[in-house]
Amino acid sequence: MDLSYHIEELLFSNDCVIIPTIGGFIVNYASASIDFVEQRLLPPQKVVSFNPKLVNNDGLLANHIAQKEHLTYKQATQKVEAFSRQIEVDLFNNKIVHFENIGKLYFNSDSKLEFVPADTNFLKDAYGLPSLACTPILRNKDYLSKQDIPEHLVPIKRKQKAGILSIVAQPKVIAIAAVFIFALSTPFIYRAIVGTSSTNPPTTIASNNNTSTQDTNNSSQASLIPSIGSNPTATQPEVEETPVDTIVEKVIEELPEIDKNAEDYVIVLGAFGKKRNADRLAKKLEKDNYLPEVTVKNGLNRVGVQITCTPEELKLHLDFLQENYNKKAWVVE
Repeated sequence: MDLSYHIEELLFSNDCVIIPTIGGFIVNYASASIDFVEQRLLPPQKVVSFNPKLVNNDGLLANHIAQKEHLTYKQATQKVEAFSRQIEVDLFNNKIVHFENIGKLYFNSDSKLEFVPADTNFLKDAYGLPSLACTPILRNKDYLSKQDIPEHLVPIKRKQKAGILSIVAQPKVIAIAAVFIFALSTPFIYRAIVGTSSTNPPTTIASNNNTSTQDTNNSSQASLIPSIGSNPTATQPEVEETPVDTIVEKVIEELPEIDKNAEDYVIVLGAFGKKRNADRLAKKLEKDNYLPEVTVKNGLNRVGVQITCTPEELKLHLDFLQENYNKKAWVVE
């Protein structure tokens, strides 16, 4: 004997249906919401729960059975009592009692009564509305044109905060400062290298006749002749001085070009009810050289990373994060 059909029918029009000596099924209203972890849009619904303390017979179930099956109230009450006894026997025999389209009831390992609700929505106004997937769409910048799409669909770029630190931190400013410092230090480096050879003490060279000596004060000639060596006629090679302007031009030519297609993106790894779980994920992302950000939205601690890259590089970052962190990670538009 199964009265699940009658209980299900009553839950669509009543907030509570009691099975005597077993407990009562209660429906609670829940407004439409977004599940950021599962990436689904949930419609408004009434979710069923179970309260084992509601055991007094209120006559609702018996009256409904009497009307639907054309029985007397006494006969319907006896039918409900038989159904209640059968549930008690199944529960004490460690069986799972299934209520079709409502849920299942059983004793857990701690001998406590557990109820697992079904996916049935008992809200009549939302009857037949399914949950919808809300997976973000990745748009390629190559085929997205502002002239071809409506104005309200054009992606909004995040405004950069103006300030001295933000200006100094730009790659172009850092590169120009490095070239400027290198250009200023080049003459001092050159003097440190070349100047050591010009400070050698003058050397006196004897002629073949041993009658004349070279002037010891002629430091410019003495610097071209080594004081110690097997070949007295060998001269020290001259050091070619490279102009500072040429060095600066070479350094500028070797600087990497900054990709003009790079933009700021935010990839969301998941949302957590507890802050410590979100912080744990953020620390793990820092070890992989990402800049995590924990924000609170709709009562959940959402963890995301901000990346400045091209759309092609974004695909590589997203694949890495989905493979190593969360296969459902998505990009916030």
